[in-house]
Amino acid sequence: MIGLQLVSFTLLARLLTPHEVGLYSVSMALISMAQVIRDFGLASYLIQKKDLTREEVGSALGVSLLLGTLLFALIFGAAPTIAEFYSEPRLVDIIRVIAINFLVLPFNSISIALLRRDMRFDALMKINVSAATLSCCTTLGLAWAGAGAVSLACGEIASSITMALGVSLAGAWGRLSRPQFRHWRAILGFGGPVTAANVVTSASMDINDLAVGKLLDFSQVAIASRAQGLMNLFARDIMGTVRSVAYPAFAQAHREGSHLEARHVQSLAAVSAVAWPFYGFVALFSLEVLRLMFGSQWDASAPLVPIYCIAGAVSVLNSLVPTVMLAAGHAKRVALADLIIQPVKALVLVGALWWWRDLTALALAFLAMAVVAIPYFYAFKHRHLPTDFQTLARELLRSGVLAAGCLLPSALLGHALRQPGQALPLPAWLGCAALTCVLWLAGLRLVRHPLYSELLAMLRRRAGAATSS
Repeated sequence: MIGLQLVSFTLLARLLTPHEVGLYSVSMALISMAQVIRDFGLASYLIQKKDLTREEVGSALGVSLLLGTLLFALIFGAAPTIAEFYSEPRLVDIIRVIAINFLVLPFNSISIALLRRDMRFDALMKINVSAATLSCCTTLGLAWAGAGAVSLACGEIASSITMALGVSLAGAWGRLSRPQFRHWRAILGFGGPVTAANVVTSASMDINDLAVGKLLDFSQVAIASRAQGLMNLFARDIMGTVRSVAYPAFAQAHREGSHLEARHVQSLAAVSAVAWPFYGFVALFSLEVLRLMFGSQWDASAPLVPIYCIAGAVSVLNSLVPTVMLAAGHAKRVALADLIIQPVKALVLVGALWWWRDLTALALAFLAMAVVAIPYFYAFKHRHLPTDFQTLARELLRSGVLAAGCLLPSALLGHALRQPGQALPLPAWLGCAALTCVLWLAGLRLVRHPLYSELLAMLRRRAGAATSS
């Protein structure tokens, strides 16, 4: 699925202008905050509940449908006002098309939560790949036909409809009860604090696009978004997949009384072993990655990419803290932590952009807040789920040594071969990428990283399955 997204991003970067990409980025930034309200923590509520009844499923569906309908009406009606605020009439159609999702997503979100609770990740993978494929084809086809930014919005609708069909075929719709509101108080008690925190978090995450669109212009939105997008290939796309698996696994461990901290350390060790080499390589070869994926019209993003990659590497340290705390039932503490730090982050980012009117200042402010968030979130976690700092430090040291060992030769080669201000020739860059991958695999064994044992076990299981078949 991530591969399809990369193909889509690569082709769209050549079919759409930075201004059109900026229009869609601002529209999605506005919609994402409403999306958090519509979700209302319902998926987390259904997954972590120990004894889930049909009435509770029906209540979750009823709340989701009510919120989805109200938000659709609100956003559809507010689209002209938003377009007037940004002095861009084309935003009206984009926002209204995206808003249609609020009428489809209630059924999808509840069904997907039930599949995640049952650990049916095979079915979810098929659904997500199918949705991503149809979304990619729809978006590219419309962009090729000249639909501009609306093509991206239509791709979102195609994805939602495909997912609705997929969860129905997987049997999840058969577990849905008729919409009701019998357990709305329990849902409000769990989802209220989580939603309040997630709205603030969403606003903080999307403030870049919203502020840049207002203080600078939509082309600058696209430049900043493209730079941050390379970081988000891991921070959002890959980690989103990891969290979707980790949360039900953590929740199941909590229900069974297992030691959550050991699971957290093990998971973070695996994530950092992949994330740090990824961020390091993209930071070292930002211009080459941008040229290959998006073309030379996005070269202005290259100086920003290393800053965002460092921020992404730092953020790995607390990437699973909210997930493990939610799984342990500490939703209110997670909400409180976000409600405190996220407004501060938003103010810092907007303040830096307003004062300097410069994308580099915005990126540096983003990095500073990523550093501050590490001790902050671990302080919250330690009060309720004590952290095994000694074991955590040992595992992270292995990942750090692994990253440095596999990146250093490529960094030296790139420095020696690169002409000032120019990208490496494609064969040289691909050689550096291959060298990094080989050294990473060798490094896993040399540092005796736990991920090496997991990879070997996975390969043996596949080999055994192939032999038995």
